[in-house]
Amino acid sequence: MAHEQIISKGVYSFSQVKDFISVSNYIFMHCGDKIALAIRFSNDTEHVFDSVTFDVIQLDALGKVIGKIRVEYSEMNFKPGTTYVSSTGIAVEGTCVDFKIQFCEAYSGYYKYVIRNGKAIIYYDRNKASELAGEFDHMPVPSVSVNRKHYGKTKLTAFIAVLAVIIMLAFNAFHLIWTYMEQFEEDDPSPVAAEYSSYGEEISLLGVEYAEI
Repeated sequence: MAHEQIISKGVYSFSQVKDFISVSNYIFMHCGDKIALAIRFSNDTEHVFDSVTFDVIQLDALGKVIGKIRVEYSEMNFKPGTTYVSSTGIAVEGTCVDFKIQFCEAYSGYYKYVIRNGKAIIYYDRNKASELAGEFDHMPVPSVSVNRKHYGKTKLTAFIAVLAVIIMLAFNAFHLIWTYMEQFEEDDPSPVAAEYSSYGEEISLLGVEYAEI
């Protein structure tokens, strides 16, 4: 914007989107035979913006809309808490004395910001994520050495010995339990077996013999 002549400047007076990119101030100037608009933006978020797209709604002295311009700033690296002014002015109509900004979208990494009902809505953009991931396809892959563990005969022998001890202990425990159960049944017969034995003795005392049919 060389050899420019300032026509007017001021502070943006229209409503702003909270916790998003805001418009701080502006300058109207002559650039040769054209009128250009320079806008200073402020990043009111905690994120770095890579690009932003917005519409400039041109207004005349009566506040009437006389035109609309779509503007896109890319490769911005617009950091939080900083301001941004493009090195190129926006050419507007000769009767434009004021303007409104309508944000269309903005990108921070693979997150897309759009404005809905005066609020910034954040979306995860799969296409943008794929593009960013594709940038790593051309990067050299660092070599990675992997140390594999080999179990020698000594460790294998020790493992077999431990396994044999565990099996032996389990077998001895099972044998002890089985022996105890057999001894318990001999020392303490069940009530049914005892009653049957007593009843047999009474029958033999009566001298009655029974034959099984």
